[in-house]
Amino acid sequence: MLRFQQLAPGLALGADEERSEQWEKWLRDDVVPVVEDLLDNPIFRGRIREIPEQLFTSPPQVRRARINALADALVAEAQALVAAAKEFDLLETLADQDRAQDQAWIAKQAGHSVDSRSVIEKLAERPWFNVVNPDDFWTPTFDLHLTHSDPLLTQQYCRTQPPGKLLGDHVIERMFARLDFWKKQLEHGRQQLQSRLGGDKAGVAAHERVFTCAIDVEQKYQAVRSDWREGNDARLRNACLVLLQTYLAYHEVPQLAWLDLDLRTLTVHGQIVRSFFRRRGPVNLTEKKNGNGLHKDAPRPASVVDGQLIRQVAAALEDLAPLYHQGVHADDLIAEAKDRFNLVVVVDPRMVFWQGELLKLSWSDAEKAWNLMLHLAVKTEGKLPMHDFKLTKVSTDRALSIRKAHLKKFLSGCTAGEGLAARLEKVRGGPCYLDEVEPQDVKVLDLDADEWTVDASEFLPGNLQAAAGGSAP
Repeated sequence: MLRFQQLAPGLALGADEERSEQWEKWLRDDVVPVVEDLLDNPIFRGRIREIPEQLFTSPPQVRRARINALADALVAEAQALVAAAKEFDLLETLADQDRAQDQAWIAKQAGHSVDSRSVIEKLAERPWFNVVNPDDFWTPTFDLHLTHSDPLLTQQYCRTQPPGKLLGDHVIERMFARLDFWKKQLEHGRQQLQSRLGGDKAGVAAHERVFTCAIDVEQKYQAVRSDWREGNDARLRNACLVLLQTYLAYHEVPQLAWLDLDLRTLTVHGQIVRSFFRRRGPVNLTEKKNGNGLHKDAPRPASVVDGQLIRQVAAALEDLAPLYHQGVHADDLIAEAKDRFNLVVVVDPRMVFWQGELLKLSWSDAEKAWNLMLHLAVKTEGKLPMHDFKLTKVSTDRALSIRKAHLKKFLSGCTAGEGLAARLEKVRGGPCYLDEVEPQDVKVLDLDADEWTVDASEFLPGNLQAAAGGSAP
């Protein structure tokens, strides 16, 4: 942050070509190396993967299910409002708040078909294909993502949207922009309709139906807000994404294989984010002395860096300073791996996780079983060199069959290991293998004992030897 403090006074003066060059040099030479270090940190990676893993996997995760439930509740309230308005011939009360602007816009669409129904009537038909969009991950989309084109509805939405931030957690920011738009339309329509409903039995019943739906929307909205917008997690996730986007824009060859995106896709996104930073615009007025005092040069177009984005990057660095300085801990790497892979084998200290559960087995007392387990994991993952993990003292096919049988029995010594034992197979006259375990399902963590300090007690509660129930040959 020292160099940023040196550059900060220039932010107050505004962008010009010289300051833009200094700011970009800071991004390339100072910020990108910091992000490169953070990319090795599983906590940093985890906050970034939180978006795709929680929102865009199948079947839906808990937090995505809550978003889907909120979307259902919004539609249900709209349907209740439309039903009540039709029952009492009050459909005009659901007319949009800015109807005059809408009519003026419609009048200009000569020759084009326009759906002039109210927003609430359209909401009752669930007009979107998605309220949360994966395409917002790198760059924001300012759209409702409607199933069918509706220029009037899009115009109404865009009119309500303030300029959005060009860096940060766009997926969540744009999701709430859409949800808030629908929610505010419902609140306006509800106020207008309920003031006109009668006090008779039918009117009271309609009022209760609408009010019940409104309460359901509010409760579900607060649950989603609690998931994504409250507390420290939202701020830190946003900071991680700001730095990731900056890294993508200013690193020549970004190393982001863990996001499962090809280099071409990353290059395209990087160019787009880079264009957010440096855009053509007028250079600030400058003052010069002449014989008659001071005069100002006329502004001229130039390619300059957006100082507001520089401030965002600096704020993100400050937010993540504790994470950067605390470094990477092996137990964080293990926790990340066991949450992401079906089979995790930690080389030192010896640990095996299957489907997120630790196998409570005493591998230190089962050298041959460990040797084969590690060999199978390395072979299946296919990333580490096999010559570093050779099977020892297995000279014949029969010896390998015996070793496989012993490992299978050893794995079955704990409940969590029975499923892994069932995957252990051997081709007659050929190798052992793990059946229906793909390379993407396996992670071997080879942690250098001199560099990593692992608190095995976090993963091995209780008496490990007693839990193992014996050892294998």
